[in-house]
Amino acid sequence: MSILGYLLSGRQLEKAKKLTLEARQEKGEKADQLFQQAYDTFTTIPESSSNYADALYYWGFAILHQAFTKPSDEASKIFDQAITKFSLCKTIAPEHLGASIDSGVALMGLAKSKQVSLDNGLYSKAKESFEKAETIQQGSASYNLACLYALHKKNDDCLKALENARDHGLVPDEQNIINDDDLKNIKQLPWFAEYIESLTPEKEIEKIEKIENKVEVKNESSD
Repeated sequence: MSILGYLLSGRQLEKAKKLTLEARQEKGEKADQLFQQAYDTFTTIPESSSNYADALYYWGFAILHQAFTKPSDEASKIFDQAITKFSLCKTIAPEHLGASIDSGVALMGLAKSKQVSLDNGLYSKAKESFEKAETIQQGSASYNLACLYALHKKNDDCLKALENARDHGLVPDEQNIINDDDLKNIKQLPWFAEYIESLTPEKEIEKIEKIENKVEVKNESSD
């Protein structure tokens, strides 16, 4: 591809991303119109473009977020389309972090929209996708894995994943975690409140200082 072609495809990609952002800020018919404009723009990016893998990812990203705005009976087909885009992206760029994470998110969305059981293969595939993301960047999909573990009532695994997400600085805002329905099975456990508290830097520093003070007192007693 020529330099001009590369620049043009890059501009089209940025335009499509902007339309996606605008669509996410709207509702109903207006949102659907903007999503469609984004999809139409994605189609103008040629497969020969070096931007094509990213175009497929952001295309899937747009479809994924449109799916979240729809009732279950409509959402299933849209989640499927998003999964297809992410799969194509990973075919071209196997180490694409965003496609690995959001493929798992789309698979979970599809599983919920179809109301399948927790032992359904869609959840297993989502887990594989998140685990792939973890091999690309540690902590990147730890929160997603924590949600999966919580749904399956694997409480210890859930806590470890949440701590890993926190330790890598890749955890949502406290309120988003508290309101996350995927975590409903673990919110009443004793450690959940402690975990939320640990997300506030001041609280964590205070906790460390208390531990250090106890160590100092112990050492003085020994002397």
